[in-house]
This record gives sequence, structure tokens and C-alpha cells, in this order.
Amino acid sequence: MEVKVRYLTHGIAKNFGSTKKVESILVSGDAKYGDLLKIFRKKLSGNGEVDERLLDTFVFICGGRVLLSVRNEALHSDCEVLVGYADTGG
Repeated sequence: MEVKVRYLTHGIAKNFGSTKKVESILVSGDAKYGDLLKIFRKKLSGNGEVDERLLDTFVFICGGRVLLSVRNEALHSDCEVLVGYADTGG
């Protein structure tokens, strides 16, 4: 299954090893939102160790739902994930 990811800024994309603000990630058909969070954690670490608190810097949203709160639910095929800074306000 393909998941579209939209990073709010080029800086955020760079943190996850992407040169584009929009990219696609391939996951298995039976993936859960938690599996997607593991992929983001791996992308953030860049094959090194990452402090878990650094991942808290970002918020991952799909369909208006924060992925941390639905991590045990099955991933929907039309999932488009928005990645922004957790302290983004309005």
C-alpha cells in the first residue's frame, strides 16, 4: 500500500531524509498506524539512534486524527499523512 506524506516545511522534510515536501511511503497491506510511526522514527534516525523525545517534536495526522492516538488501528488505503511541528499553533 502507498501512503502519501506531506511535510509542512522543507526543513521538516529534511529531518526525515526527504528533499521534497511530498513523498510516498510503501507499507504492507495489513499495516497499522503504529507501523507507520516506526517508519518515521527510522527515517528520523537515519540509521542511527534517535532520542525518543525528538520524535515528540513532530505531530503526525491522518484524516484529522493524530497517529499516536490510533496507533493500533489498521491503516486506511487512502491515508495521507501530514507531518508538522507539534507546537504549531493558530
